[in-house]
Amino acid sequence: MSLMIFFPIILIIGALTTFTDLKSKKIYNQHLVIGAIIGIIVTAYSALFKQEQILFHIFNGFAAFIIGFILHRFSLWRGGDAKLFTLYAFLMPIPAYAHSPCPNVVSLFACSFIAGMIILMPVFIKDILIHHKIILNDLLLPVKLNALAQAIVSMALLSWILFPVYYLARITNHVIILMITFLIFNSMYPSVKKEVNKNFLIDIFKRGFFKIILYTVLGFLLRLWLAPNYLSFPAITRFIMMITLSAVISTCIRTTFDHFKDYHERVPFAPLLFIGCLLSYTPFLTRLMHMVTKWNVLYSR
Repeated sequence: MSLMIFFPIILIIGALTTFTDLKSKKIYNQHLVIGAIIGIIVTAYSALFKQEQILFHIFNGFAAFIIGFILHRFSLWRGGDAKLFTLYAFLMPIPAYAHSPCPNVVSLFACSFIAGMIILMPVFIKDILIHHKIILNDLLLPVKLNALAQAIVSMALLSWILFPVYYLARITNHVIILMITFLIFNSMYPSVKKEVNKNFLIDIFKRGFFKIILYTVLGFLLRLWLAPNYLSFPAITRFIMMITLSAVISTCIRTTFDHFKDYHERVPFAPLLFIGCLLSYTPFLTRLMHMVTKWNVLYSR
């Protein structure tokens, strides 16, 4: 019943924002305001007759706002994309994949991200193959190696603490963990400096010695308390493999995006968010997670 109430609003907002984003690369605030006002009225009406929980919509909208704000601050999304993401998360009833504290946010972000990767991947791979020498030279610059080393060290330390928390929150899917790790990597990737010491890697450990020790001990204690199985040799090996894979993927994506600035202009996020919202009401994500879970079982053996 709730899907029938909100679906027409989602379709109208999706059609409007997709059209304007593809035509003029803009998401107009008036469309978002209209959608938000109608959504609030419909949510209040639905909650009045006990067909919908208004706190569920508010909680998901707030969580989406925080994520959108962070992505906007790190220049991964424009302001309109972040606001549209928040609006969709607020409007969406409980989707098909609802096994998390914020099912709307998780489903919308995952489906949109996967759809974007599928659409953009051929162009991305083509650019890497054509300009691989330029990208490789760019990667080997001292300033880039310095930024990369700082990002990897920070990502490894944060992930070392977060992995037992994932276990406590029952987040064991490698796809979701890789997505979170990729966002951590981008948030930790510093702005490159003009001059760098040749021994920058040693300098990183010297400057951050106490931080590294603190994070290492804290991560060890969290694993010992929350997930002692994560201290086994196979678990530590999987953690190192996960960090290495995340660092390689994130480095390639980040360097290519930095080198080809027009990627930000190539990707119309409004259609991707609309597609992601629609996919949330299909078995797409559930089946994908089921496939990945099977892969995880085979990988763990």
